[in-house]
Amino acid sequence: MASHLEGLREAYDVCKNACVADWSGAPASTAIKKLVLLSIHFLKRQCAPVELVSRVPGKRYLAFRRRRVEEGISRPANSELFVCNEREIGANWEGWIAGTLPQERLARISYTACLAPCLALELFDRQNKKGPATFFECVIGHVFARALRCNPTKGVSLQVEGATARLTMDFLFNTPADRKFHLAVKLSTRERVVQAWAHQRILDSAYGTGTYSGIMLLFGETKLDSRSHEVVEICVPEQWLVYQSLLSRMQRIYYFDPPQRYLDLTAAHPNLIQIRPFARLFSETTQVLGR
Repeated sequence: MASHLEGLREAYDVCKNACVADWSGAPASTAIKKLVLLSIHFLKRQCAPVELVSRVPGKRYLAFRRRRVEEGISRPANSELFVCNEREIGANWEGWIAGTLPQERLARISYTACLAPCLALELFDRQNKKGPATFFECVIGHVFARALRCNPTKGVSLQVEGATARLTMDFLFNTPADRKFHLAVKLSTRERVVQAWAHQRILDSAYGTGTYSGIMLLFGETKLDSRSHEVVEICVPEQWLVYQSLLSRMQRIYYFDPPQRYLDLTAAHPNLIQIRPFARLFSETTQVLGR
């Protein structure tokens, strides 16, 4: 098992380095795919599924536990979306990265590709607290860099009171077609979600409203009680309405496991906020990405 775990650690490091070197390049896609497939192999061969008690209406969740380790389980995985099958993920890899799969299959393949390494990382290397979030940034950065045909930067330099101030953000894209995007990426939001709207407000103030189109990519909002194995979703729709109406405007917000309360928010306020499943992104690229 030790050699297998070392292989996962090495694949994770290669993935990070390949993306930083060239977010849109083939080496990044190869490295991400390898880590995803190794992670699924690890979950199937070294771990066992654990059924969770879902308090989320209409959704079932499972977690994973290492077979030879008594304590500790992974974060929740939506049972309807997670595909623990290396062959299926490998066969559909290019289709999901390019967004050419049918929406239902795209939802399952993309969900699994983004989550499998997060599950594996927190099970075999619990000290690496930033690993899952870093991987999620890697895969989303790669998908958007390919779609927009350019590599991102991670921040801006602004002139404030006669001095230059550097502000770090998740991703900023300046495309060959002269379109600009602010991409905020988070596994879940909780109280930190205001940061995305705050960064968008800064960009609007510095460069003019609408110069940077704001897009937020989120995985889900589940919270697991490790003792009772209960899963709940934590949502703050009223806060989101305030941020979206009074702070700044995000053009789109996409979820891999969208909470129904946020989908209902869009249905109630379609002219103010657009929250959608990630699989919808590629059907509206002309509208959202301008291509």
